[in-house]
Amino acid sequence: MTPEDGPILVGNNLAVVIAAHELAKHGRAVTLLTDSRPLGGHFAGITIDGDNFDMGMVLLEQHAPACPGADLRDFGPHIRNDWTRFGDRGSAWLEAQGALVRTPTPQALHDNEIVPDYLIANRLDAFANAPVSSPPTLDRDDARHAANKALPGCYDSLSYGEAARLNHGSELHARFIEPYARKVLGVSSNDFLARYHRAGWLPLYHPGTLSAALRGEPVGLPEYPFYTTACGFVGAIVRQIEARLGAMPNVAVVNEPVVSLARREQSWEVGTAGRLWRSADLVLGLPPERCHALLGLGPLAPAQAASVTVFFTRVRAGAIKRPLGCLMVVDDDYASYRVCDQDALAGLTPEWRRVVVEASPDRLAGRYPGLTPEAALQSELCNLMQLDAKDAIEPLRCITARNALPLPTPEGIAAAMLAHETVVTALPDARLTGSLLGYGVASFNDQLIQALKIAQELA
Repeated sequence: MTPEDGPILVGNNLAVVIAAHELAKHGRAVTLLTDSRPLGGHFAGITIDGDNFDMGMVLLEQHAPACPGADLRDFGPHIRNDWTRFGDRGSAWLEAQGALVRTPTPQALHDNEIVPDYLIANRLDAFANAPVSSPPTLDRDDARHAANKALPGCYDSLSYGEAARLNHGSELHARFIEPYARKVLGVSSNDFLARYHRAGWLPLYHPGTLSAALRGEPVGLPEYPFYTTACGFVGAIVRQIEARLGAMPNVAVVNEPVVSLARREQSWEVGTAGRLWRSADLVLGLPPERCHALLGLGPLAPAQAASVTVFFTRVRAGAIKRPLGCLMVVDDDYASYRVCDQDALAGLTPEWRRVVVEASPDRLAGRYPGLTPEAALQSELCNLMQLDAKDAIEPLRCITARNALPLPTPEGIAAAMLAHETVVTALPDARLTGSLLGYGVASFNDQLIQALKIAQELA
């Protein structure tokens, strides 16, 4: 048996890496053509001066679906959050990769006060007795009610700002959520679609739930748990799989640029710099722009997107007066919008902690015109962690990625779907993954379930 007997997987995203590994475990010969890109992409993290860092906040989820045991053949990879129906399968896969550690409750900085996080962790006790009005009464049958956000219709065009004001109340939204939305996405919450609110790590709660929270009453909404690996580095999962692939005799990992991609009668032909590869089965995990270029489909129209600056540093544990795990920085006094202490999240206690700060580069430039991004974020981190010594921070690297986060505007969603449909038309029988499926289906969980479905179909 040779790799040519099995499927060809083209690209480097998480889905093709996991699919290749699962297929090889089932005895299939696999050819993985990386297009000269590092396996796992964003989820592989980065190594700086011997320390492994995730690219900002990368937390794992273990979701228990209402009806476990759903058939993977029914998974709709292009359907928003359809992965949750298969959360038991994803959790089992994650647990098989090694022990996971539940992280401490994320926190939020609001009005210079640290409170339990209400953006992603459902800790609505942060709103108890807040000096804001309750949301307006909104009937559950009203199409704009948050209970209907996954349904077709109203939420296809409803902005997040309008949905949040209706379900959360204008005052609560303006004080607790809008500042964070503007920091992360760089635009008003009126400028992107409510259905995709999680693209900016933003909540959309039911009005009755928030009204109870504001009265200080139990809301019946459990805290959403997050996990990390025992070493505090989620990228370790990707690197572990990469090492296994390299040791499998039925896997060929080819780190060469892909130069051609075509359908020839009953087979796919993929050319690299060194040779031509053929298979009856093709799985694609390329960025849409790269896929369109290979197919000669012409360039994609540029999408409106937010930029991000990521600051990697070590912080001396003994100097920290305000310990943090994952902190969502809502306050406008800071350009930073998130801080993650990877060691604290895993319950580790090294002398020097691995800390990653995420920020808006435009806010950094506007707020600190005389400082480099690294110097500005170092100053903000000193305040956020209340460090008691100037030498408590060891800066390692500061990276700015321009237009890294496409915005879920109506135009952006339409463009992503057009790009998807164009590839489907050109390659009707190929299995697509990640952002080739459209907008908002490239999260860790989405790609994991995409991979498990592909492995089941081709094994």
